[in-house]
Amino acid sequence: MTFFMPLLIFVSICLIAPTTFAANLLFKSNFGKGVVLNAPTAFSTNSAWQPLTGTDSETGYSWPVAALGSDLSAVQLITVDPITPDTIGNYITNVIRSITGPKGTAVNELFQNVKIKAPVGTGGSQAPLMIKRPSALGDVNDLYITYWFKYPTDFPSKLDNTVSAGNWRAQFEFKTGGYNSNNSVGDYRLVINILKGADGALYWRTSGDNQANAPWPRIEYWAEENHAVSVPVGKWFKFEVYWHRSSGSDGRIWAAVDGQEIVDYYGPNMGDYNLPITRIFVNNAYSGGYATVESHSTGLEIWDGFPCGIGKSCYSITPAATKN
Repeated sequence: MTFFMPLLIFVSICLIAPTTFAANLLFKSNFGKGVVLNAPTAFSTNSAWQPLTGTDSETGYSWPVAALGSDLSAVQLITVDPITPDTIGNYITNVIRSITGPKGTAVNELFQNVKIKAPVGTGGSQAPLMIKRPSALGDVNDLYITYWFKYPTDFPSKLDNTVSAGNWRAQFEFKTGGYNSNNSVGDYRLVINILKGADGALYWRTSGDNQANAPWPRIEYWAEENHAVSVPVGKWFKFEVYWHRSSGSDGRIWAAVDGQEIVDYYGPNMGDYNLPITRIFVNNAYSGGYATVESHSTGLEIWDGFPCGIGKSCYSITPAATKN
């Protein structure tokens, strides 16, 4: 007699729980209903401010950014010529408006537009989206910022590599000190720029220096260029930046575009006087090239650490978070 043993097939189902990282969502805004970009105010000879106020109905977070102790979250308007409330619009206009967003659906964006600036090779007018905070609150030791951004299709033609200093455009900065926040000028600046090379190609350059509105000669402490990761033009891209501040080798500056690292620098990132970060320039319509200088941004998030894993991009991951 032949016995047939049943074939037993065991299927192992592995349930993987979401990984939780030690990062907290501090702020999120899509410039949704409830957020107001106020009319220009606090005029001086060559500048004014447009504060962002109100609660974003889509996220529940309010401007200014309380989690960072911001006493002003605004677009700063800096002009090459003296301006008044009647003439500022000739130089710079900023607006929150509905557009087609990164996912192909309607979203609100913050549109910053510098229309008149200094000649090519000089910066002049600019419109940074700034989070300003008093130095008495201490430093921002660990922070991750991400947002969606878009450059217009004609952006490369606005940078001129045949004119000295006519080939750059700002993307992101932070600075210490300044604005009489501690009766001291700043001692450290992080800056991420886009440059046009001699070959006409755009590339990323990240550096740390002492140019935070200080009177002393410029010292560049470190710099890294990235020619491998392309600069997206005419389409939305996800920008991410993280820092850990330190005067030692554990200091870190990391940034990525559409999930691709453009810099991962380890080393000191403090100034001579260890001053705290007082100004975060989320983005800046600022360039040595030709006008107009435009910024399109939406989907701003701020976390107190990497939300998708240490040194990992959130480009293809949506981190879970509870509102803080």
